[in-house]
Amino acid sequence: MSKVSTSILIIFILIVGWIVYLTNVKKDNSLTVRYYSISELAREIDDIQKVKVGGYIKPNSIEISDEDQLDVSFFVYQNNDSVKVNYYGIRPDLFKDDAEVVVSGSYTNNLISATELQTKCASRYEGDLKNIEKI
Repeated sequence: MSKVSTSILIIFILIVGWIVYLTNVKKDNSLTVRYYSISELAREIDDIQKVKVGGYIKPNSIEISDEDQLDVSFFVYQNNDSVKVNYYGIRPDLFKDDAEVVVSGSYTNNLISATELQTKCASRYEGDLKNIEKI
């Protein structure tokens, strides 16, 4: 075999070896966040360091702290399942009862300690897009 063929073969083996290492040997869960349904979280018995959940804010469940307006707790529901969420930070403008939200954080003792809170509302912008003239 020539030097070029040998070099290409060694590089190929190194790349395949690195891919196998990253996907099978090195289990680094800090790099990924799993998206859970609320019913899946209800079945979990272990604490989860990184979790992402989507659902709707349960009506009349929003409690904003009197001492610190940035501290809020509420319930997120999907169908008949719900989970309590604590969040500290600035809330989105569309944060209200029955708003669709996605929360990210950690899950411990049936409670999500959220580090991120996002609201979803595509219908709010649909009217603006209908009025755009075609180019």
